[in-house]
Formats: sequence, C-alpha cells, structure tokens
Amino acid sequence: MRPRAVLGLRPRLVAALVLTGAVTIGVAALAVLGPLERKLNREELTTLTSDATGISGSFNDLTKRDLQQRPSPQPRFSPKLLRLVRQLRRRTQARVVIVDMSLKPVVNFDPDVRDSFDDARTALRTRHVVSSFANTSGTHEARVAVPVHTDSGWIVVLMRKSLAAERAAVNTVRNAFLTAALVGVAVALALGIGLATGLLRRLQRLRETALRIAERGPAVEVQADPARDEVGDLTRAFVTMQERLRHQEEARRTFVATASHELRTPLTSLQGMLELIEEGLQQEPPDRRDALEQVERARGQTQRLGRLAADLLDLSRLDADIEMRTEAVELSELCRASLAEFEVRVRERHQALRFDGSPDPCWAFADPNGVARIVRILVDNALRFSPPDAPVVVVVGNEESEPTVTVTDSGPGVPIEEHELIFERFKRGRSTGGESGFGLGLAIGRELARRMGGTLELRHAGPGASFVLRLPRAPADQTGAE
Repeated sequence: MRPRAVLGLRPRLVAALVLTGAVTIGVAALAVLGPLERKLNREELTTLTSDATGISGSFNDLTKRDLQQRPSPQPRFSPKLLRLVRQLRRRTQARVVIVDMSLKPVVNFDPDVRDSFDDARTALRTRHVVSSFANTSGTHEARVAVPVHTDSGWIVVLMRKSLAAERAAVNTVRNAFLTAALVGVAVALALGIGLATGLLRRLQRLRETALRIAERGPAVEVQADPARDEVGDLTRAFVTMQERLRHQEEARRTFVATASHELRTPLTSLQGMLELIEEGLQQEPPDRRDALEQVERARGQTQRLGRLAADLLDLSRLDADIEMRTEAVELSELCRASLAEFEVRVRERHQALRFDGSPDPCWAFADPNGVARIVRILVDNALRFSPPDAPVVVVVGNEESEPTVTVTDSGPGVPIEEHELIFERFKRGRSTGGESGFGLGLAIGRELARRMGGTLELRHAGPGASFVLRLPRAPADQTGAE
C-alpha cells in the first residue's frame, strides 16, 4: 500500500490563515447584515407611522363635501383634501390612499391599494394605527393604516412605502464585506506563504544542524537565531543543549581518561608487587619476609582500588539522578555512629578525633545515608591531611536556624585559588600533605548536599581547613517537638 500523502506545514499554515480570515469576515457579515436590514426596516416603519400619525390630525376637519368627488370628465377632489394628501406624500415619500368606512377609495394614488384593505379593515375595527411589512410582486414594503374621525364619519389613510432604499444600503454593506473578504483572503494568502516560507527555512536549518550533530557529534557549531520568537527561542535552546552536550562530552572524556589513569596506577603497582612476590617465592630459600611486605603493600593498593570503585559507583548513582530518601535525621546520633567507624584508624595512627554535639537534639530533613556519607568523606579527608596528635573536631549545631555539621582539621589548609577547585571531580589541591586520594570525595559530598537541599562549603582554609555542611531543618511534626 502506498503511504498517504501528508500535507506539509506550509500549506497547512496558509490554509489556516486563509480559512481564519474568511470565517472571520463571514461571521462578521452574518452578525451585521441581518440585524442591519431588520433595524433599517423597523426604523423606516416607525418613521412612517410617526409621520402618518402626526399629520392625520389635519384630516379631522374634512367635511363630507371635501370627501366627495366633483362630477367632471376626470375625478376632481376638493383643494383642501388634495393639499393634505400631497403634503403627506411629500413628507413620507409613500403612496397614499384614503378609503371610507365601506373601504371604497376616496382618493387613490396607489393602483395596488386592494392589498392594503385588510389593514384598513383592522384599523376601522380597532380604531388604532396598524403597521406591517409585506412583499408585493417581490418588493419588500412598509404599510401603515391610520384611522381618522371626520365630520362625515371614519376614514382610513393608507400608506405604502417601498423598502428598496434600505435593501440597497444593506447590499452596499454586503458588497463591502465581500470586497473586504476577497482582499483579506488575498492578504492572508500572501502573508501565509511568506511567513510559512521563512519559518520553514529556519526550521530546515535547525533540522540540518541536528542531523550534522547526530552524524559528527556535539562538536558541530550551531548558529544562534537572533529572531525574538518561538523558533528563535527553540534555536537558542538547541544551542544551549548542544553546548551542554559538548561540555558533558568533554567531561566524560576527561572522566574516562582520569579514571583510567587512577586505575592504572594502583593496578601497575599491584602487578609489580605480585611479580616481586613471585620472584621472592621462587628463590631458594624463599624470601618470606619480603613476600609478606609485598603482600601488605598489595593489600593497601587493593583497598585503594576499592575506595575508587566505591567513589565511581557513588558518582554513577548521582549522575543517574536516583531519588534520595527524605526524612527527619538527628545529626548528633548520626555523627556519633559515623565517627565510630574511624576508632581503629585513629588509634593506629595516633590521631585525635573529638566530637562536640549540640546539647539539644539537632534535627535535619535529609537522607540519613547521604548525610553519613558526607560526614565520612569530611572526616576521612581531615584525618588524612592532619599530622599525628593533631585534633580533628566535628561540631553539630544550628547556625541561622539551619542544622550544620562542621569538620575542622589541623592540616596545611587550602590556597584561596583552590577553594572551588577541590570540589570538582578528580581535582586535588597542591598542598595535600600525607596521603592523596582520587579527588572525588568532596565532589560527591557537595553533590549529595545539593540533592538534599543543603550546601557544603569551605569556611576556613589555613592553616587547617573547616568544612561546613548545611541542611534543611526538619518539620516540627516529624521530630515530635512541641
């Protein structure tokens, strides 16, 4: 089966603009023309009725003699009656007929008067003005029948006026709407083609750029669209995305290269130690003492590889944006449990680790595992860079109504230019002293703090360093506080 043809964006945009213009003008014409014609007809009928009623009082003084035709070859009427009729015709521009109570015409200036006898009969019966609309031979007209009481009895003044002028006015407006519709459709067509062409050209450039990026990678340059519209915003967002992809790709390559280097170093050392152990054991007699020393060194390298693997696993979890728990955490108890893990290390290295807890419970709203991981990172760094017998102090408290954990060491400190550098991945300060890590701990700690809504910052940087972890305060209803 052949796929059905799908209209592109250009014909759909043009059709939408043209249809919108046509429908708008059509609805406006329907909303205006019908009410306009009805209003003009009603106003004409009202005016005709008002004029007839206003002048009908002049007929009250007519006598029986005035209403009689005088004998002659041609019918003749009294001058007074003719004057009144002509005045009424001149004022209303209507055809006038006067009939008596037997519906016999007294004065007739309308050959189709018989069509109005029903209105005359109604006016004589009700003694009220009768007005109506009618179609006579395809002509729309207004009719008025005015009963008048004279000295010789009741008569009816009948008037009929064509509404052709009102119809002509409506036709003029209709023609204007038609002209406006044609002009509007033509303008919408021209604008639609121009707008769609320009829009599609810009989208085509964006599509070609996206295909180049898919083929060559994020290193492809993308030109920003200077237009201040949705397509321009889309292009600028695309440029921002492409730049971030480029930075992420650069960071990924740097990460892979650095991680490979960090892994290669202990692996190379471990391989060399294993070769030395093998050579020592192959000697006669085997050098057992040297082999034990090499095994101890190899154990140290495997522990270092384990720490690196754990750090890389933590980074991968953070980059995967795995959701963290959020609950009330009592920082003093959590820090005591975390510091207990360092007792053997502190005793073996003759170091001092002191904890100063808050006298009152210090509740934070965070992930307990994440907080414990940050505390272990900070204490591990502090112990690594502090000389023997120099105290490492961990303080739990509240600063500006925020729960905090502060870890202070007595190491060489951090130069000012490296305050932010040490929080980047695989970045280490120059004056590390003692053992050096992989440059991942502080990066992991800051990211964990950010994910929990807190911060990790360096407050004091030499001599010695002081790191402060700030966390959100736990709600009172989750801590049992009054």
